[in-house]
Amino acid sequence: MNKGIIQYRHPLSLVFLLFFLISCGFRPVYRAEDTTRKFLEHIEISPIASVNGADFYNHLENILPYGNEIKYILTSNIAFLKDISIIQENSDILREIVTVRVTYTLTDKGTGKIITSGKFSRLSSFNTTFSPYSNLVRQQDIQRNLAMISAEEVRNRIMLFIENSAITK
Repeated sequence: MNKGIIQYRHPLSLVFLLFFLISCGFRPVYRAEDTTRKFLEHIEISPIASVNGADFYNHLENILPYGNEIKYILTSNIAFLKDISIIQENSDILREIVTVRVTYTLTDKGTGKIITSGKFSRLSSFNTTFSPYSNLVRQQDIQRNLAMISAEEVRNRIMLFIENSAITK
């Protein structure tokens, strides 16, 4: 008897998980007839005039759906700041902190009216070594990762704005 219950434990847990997700109001962001996706298809991303913003711009281009008719323009600014933190007073152990600050504005192309805007910052850090090359490589990796995370954050904030606003309703 106990062996039969153990065999059906995993399928039952999947059924309970399904009921839990339905009862908590979970619904997928992307659907076949999704107004959020249709709204995102009409966004054009303005290029960023800095080398540091290339990863941000490219990742944002890749994660936003492509559409033919442009109705909205997304302008953004990205800046990286560096700071060094000493772990122990009398040692050579240093930690470098990299902070990214992002501001974005979504405007209507026809009217020039600002639809939504925002700003945020993210940070990451790494241990430094005596090798300048390895420090530079680590810093570039951190900046690339922060830029990609920031691009996804901008997309998510726009999606939440669309879901909660009366633009698409």
